[in-house]
Formats: sequence, C-alpha cells, structure tokens
Amino acid sequence: MTLRGKVAIVGIGELPTRRVIPGRTMYGLCAEAARLAIADAGLTKQDINGLVTDGTNALPGAMAEYIGIRPTFATGVSMYGASGASATTAAALAISGGLCDTALVVIGFSRSDAARGGGAVGSVQAEWEAPYGPAVGAGTGYALMYKRHMHEYGTTQEQMAKLAADQRFNALENENAVFHGQPMSAQDVLDSRYVNYPLRLLECVMPCDGAAALIMTRADRAKSMPNRPVYLLGAGMEQGSVSIWQTDRITTTPVKVSAPRAFQMAGYGPGDMQFAEFYD
Repeated sequence: MTLRGKVAIVGIGELPTRRVIPGRTMYGLCAEAARLAIADAGLTKQDINGLVTDGTNALPGAMAEYIGIRPTFATGVSMYGASGASATTAAALAISGGLCDTALVVIGFSRSDAARGGGAVGSVQAEWEAPYGPAVGAGTGYALMYKRHMHEYGTTQEQMAKLAADQRFNALENENAVFHGQPMSAQDVLDSRYVNYPLRLLECVMPCDGAAALIMTRADRAKSMPNRPVYLLGAGMEQGSVSIWQTDRITTTPVKVSAPRAFQMAGYGPGDMQFAEFYD
C-alpha cells in the first residue's frame, strides 16, 4: 500500500509558542489551533469527520467534545517527539482507507495543566529503570547517547553546540517561535552550564506552551480548496525502545529504518531534499 499523492494538507493553524500561556489549558489551546486550521482550509466544523491527537495528553473523545465535532474516525498517536509526523500518517491512512474524508490533526501542551496534574505516572521506566538505572534528572538518557556518540564517532562538543546554534538561527525570524529575535552562538552554548555531562543548558529542550493543527483531505477534494494542496508523498514509521536499557544501540534511532521507507514511497532520495527538519 502506498499513500503517495492520495491525501493532502489543505489548512494549518499555529499558536505562538511561549514559555507559559497563563490561564490556558491544553484543550483550550488545541481548540484555538483547530479553529484557525479549519478556517484556513475554508471549512466548518461540520466538514470534519476525522480526528487525530497525540493520545497521551489529549484524549480523542474529550478533544472532539471540546472542539464540537463528531468524527467517524478518532484516535490518538503517542510517539513522543515523532507524534506530529505519526499523527499525520495516521490521518492519511484513515482517509485513504475510507474511514473519513477530512481529518483534523491537532497537538498542544500546557505547562499549567502538567503542574495541576501532580504526582508520578506509572510507567515501565518508573518500575524498572529509575530505581536501578540512569539517574533521575534532566536529560539523563540524552546525555548517555551524546557521550556514547562521542566515544564511537569522535563527535565533539563544538560540533554539537553548532547544531543547537543553527536551530536557534532558524527560529530568529519566526514570530511564533519562543526564541524569536534572540540570537545564540555556538560559543554561547559552550559557555552555558552543564545539566548532565556532556549536555549543556542551551542544548536542552525548552518546556513551552502552544498548539498546532492541520487539516487533511482526499486528493480529489483538495483540488477545490482555497489553498494550494500540500500532498503527502511518503511516510515511514518504526517503533523504537522507550527505555534506554532495552535499546541495542543508543546511537542509532528508528529513523534509520523509517526514513528509507518514506523515501522509497515518495520515489525520492536524501540527495533530492532541499529542506530538512530534524527532531531528537
């Protein structure tokens, strides 16, 4: 089965990312992003009969009620940093499989919600990893991967600092970015304190509030939409290990498998790409 050219993105909605958006819940932020995306596509809520959320923070049923839609297909996709891409793929599969015609994909986060929740959440890591393995702390797993990568490939802290600085540079002109207009050099990264050696403060993810949404529909319907359709050409997925102690090689990620699948479906290769966006 191929998804190439069968489904298109026809509308988007994005709220400005901020350290904290006071008084806003995750559901409220997602609903606003959804409203913007639906309007951008020239549609109404009644046109939406598919819904995909991240599945962890936003339950599909609760989100549908909050937004005011009654989808014939609704699911949640929890793939950590890959949740956005995975949710988009799930929506495309549902549309191409005839489970819905037009789907809303929406993901958001509110630190205020997280603070109100309180308490530890049961998990495999809490039961088997935290008591015996990596120290509980900021970025412990990533620090282990970083250190191992340095050992295996000779990667330097200067090279890693440049990655962080380059990503900050890409955000400078984006008004929705939390670091809009705030430049940072590789030397700034190297001068920041260690959080978990060799990981430094300015290399770490910044907890933020925000939400984003997109509207997807069948390729034949997309042609009549107000915006120029963005067709999905290729997608690939691979489930990796959630716990670091279950990972065979901590310097290899599931992207090694999922990316070739996406390229094969699309009929393109890495050398054909003019734009790339990476996430850890």
